[in-house]
Amino acid sequence: MTILHGQVAVVTGGSREIGAAMAVALAHAGASVLVAHHDEPEQAEAVVLRIRAAGGQALGVSADLSSVAENQRLVARAVEAYGQLDIFVANAGLTTWGPFLEVDEATWDTVVDLNLKGSFFGAQAAARQMVTQLDASRLPRGGRIVFSSSVTGVAALPDCSPYAVTKAGLRHMATVLALELGTYGVTVNALGIGATLNARNSRDDPDYQTHWAAVTPTGRCAQPEDVAGALLYLVSPEARMINGHTLMVDGGWAAVGKVP
Repeated sequence: MTILHGQVAVVTGGSREIGAAMAVALAHAGASVLVAHHDEPEQAEAVVLRIRAAGGQALGVSADLSSVAENQRLVARAVEAYGQLDIFVANAGLTTWGPFLEVDEATWDTVVDLNLKGSFFGAQAAARQMVTQLDASRLPRGGRIVFSSSVTGVAALPDCSPYAVTKAGLRHMATVLALELGTYGVTVNALGIGATLNARNSRDDPDYQTHWAAVTPTGRCAQPEDVAGALLYLVSPEARMINGHTLMVDGGWAAVGKVP
């Protein structure tokens, strides 16, 4: 499958789990992929080598995406390496757990700076590049920006208020930016990611699969590849009229909202 042949993608948080699956899927579809990570060079290199072994092009870059300048540098590095930018996936994010009454300022700032501020300014840097390409070519090249949101931005779960607020913000950010960037042929959407079986969730709850499958209408948790498949649709030519939308990848959980 080479529906993205000739395109260049950046995936933040691309060194593990969902982000790694996204990077591999985009490369398999023909894109050259910059795998962005924060101080995880070995994990990022493993993703890069996996892509290259399958005949794709990939590059790992470390960046602190809570910094505006680092987001700008990341986009510039993609353009330096591959000559353009067509797809930007703002997937990097931080989850914290704890009662609302115990959330302190440092925790709030850390989560918001990465999840919300980082995604906003990453999208801004990417969009500026995409608009520049449009102006230079005079062709309706456009681009795709996708945020990794969450079911916690749709339905309330206990003990994750800073995270949930940022994920709800990403859903609306996609809507707002879709309005402003659509005129340039750049679409902006989000993924409403539900219970997904990965190493982090399994560490938090060894019976994660059993617990969440029991409250999910499809009777199972998602795999990282399920999320990557939804991403592929949103960045494909077939989704050129999908803009400002949050595509739920939750097996129908948000329709029920039951917590294990």
